[in-house]
Amino acid sequence: MQAMDTATQWTRHWLYDWGGANVDLFHAIQRALSDGWLWAPEILSMLGSYWGAPAVVLLMLVWRRALFRGGSTPLDVPLCRLVLGLAFAIAVAAIFKAVFALPRPFEVMGDVVYRAHSAPDSRYTMPSGHSVYVGVLAAALWPALGRVGRVGSLVFAAAVGWSRIVLGAHFPMDVIAGLALGWACAAGAGSWSQRIARVVPITRRRL
Repeated sequence: MQAMDTATQWTRHWLYDWGGANVDLFHAIQRALSDGWLWAPEILSMLGSYWGAPAVVLLMLVWRRALFRGGSTPLDVPLCRLVLGLAFAIAVAAIFKAVFALPRPFEVMGDVVYRAHSAPDSRYTMPSGHSVYVGVLAAALWPALGRVGRVGSLVFAAAVGWSRIVLGAHFPMDVIAGLALGWACAAGAGSWSQRIARVVPITRRRL
């Protein structure tokens, strides 16, 4: 039992804490932004919340109809990939949070590091739910975007992750894990999305 506890501590120290670099990087990112600019990460955090997913789906439907009328390829597959990937990612993220049960930064270092006005949605920190969502979003839209759109999606995902660190809700490792999990779940839903898009088209062509 003692050997298992030692192995667990060693794994966490090097794979999650990075030998202390995870906390050091957290402090460095937080201190780089003054309180007068907190409105920027607050806005990014709001835009990157998975509670906005229904609005994104609605925008994708509108975008799809516009492309459809113009004779472009419909967005059935990216839309299905977003919905399926997000559902899968949220479930996996909830399991990870319960299994690892890692505390939030403000529980480890005190309330002084927590700079957000709203309370977190969950008690545990790893992975970041916001990062999971933007990871799914970027991966789902990737095939339908051009070069500029892809760069923009990556910048937005990174900015949302940065906002969660600045606001004191997550450590850098939580953000990295969330982005990777979201991207993997969206990519994994690709084949199912293609099947669903073929069987259940969102809009039928008019004769």
